[in-house]
Amino acid sequence: METAAMKVPFRRAFAPVDQATSIPLNTQIVLQFEEALRAGLLSEGDQLPSEMELGEGFQVSRTTLRRALAHLEERGAILRERGRGKGTTVVHAEPITRPPGSITTLYEMIAASSRRPVTTLLTYEPQQVDETFSVTSGFSVGSRVIHILRHRSANAEPIAVLENWILETHVTFAPERLGEESMEMLLREGGVRQRRVLFEYRATVAGDHAEFLGVATDTPVVDEIRHIHDDAGQYEYSHHVSHPENERVRGVITP
Repeated sequence: METAAMKVPFRRAFAPVDQATSIPLNTQIVLQFEEALRAGLLSEGDQLPSEMELGEGFQVSRTTLRRALAHLEERGAILRERGRGKGTTVVHAEPITRPPGSITTLYEMIAASSRRPVTTLLTYEPQQVDETFSVTSGFSVGSRVIHILRHRSANAEPIAVLENWILETHVTFAPERLGEESMEMLLREGGVRQRRVLFEYRATVAGDHAEFLGVATDTPVVDEIRHIHDDAGQYEYSHHVSHPENERVRGVITP
């Protein structure tokens, strides 16, 4: 037996638009929807109030409301079903999209999508590089690194598994800060500057990450591997395992 979708009361997530501002009314509605998603006031599967209720709540015309809803539907944020007993449902939010080799952090990309970056720190431990790991990582044997493993979500939606090994000398921040801030920003705060990044994409399976990603263990996923250098040489080795649907890499080639 299917569970009925929960209808969200207008005032739980929205408020009347500002008629006095220069921001177009339909844009204000879209911005309110994005903020409600980011704040967790709307979740996948929630049913929005009827068009009549939304129009009255936002205090806008049906034409303005439908323009805003059409924009949200084009982005894949909502699904509008026509017919008696049907309505507008919050569906899978747009995937986090990043261009190949981007230096913009995943934390920044999630925040830019009007969702809240959520980080779960699983591992933060010192490690000495042995011969086997030296071949894999590029670090010299005997180097001291900090091994960091995190799960990154957008609101409650899993986005990626992030695993980093960083030279101990470059880690000057408290591990607790990783729960609320971008690691790259924390490194920059400590004076670390990227000068050269070698990266490659490899196909793998979800494996041990399957439970967090919410997929079967044999689900194909993409793993981005990076060797990051500053002026003195390599200081970081990392893996970035993307959710197969919630994150994508996309770019444009101009001949």
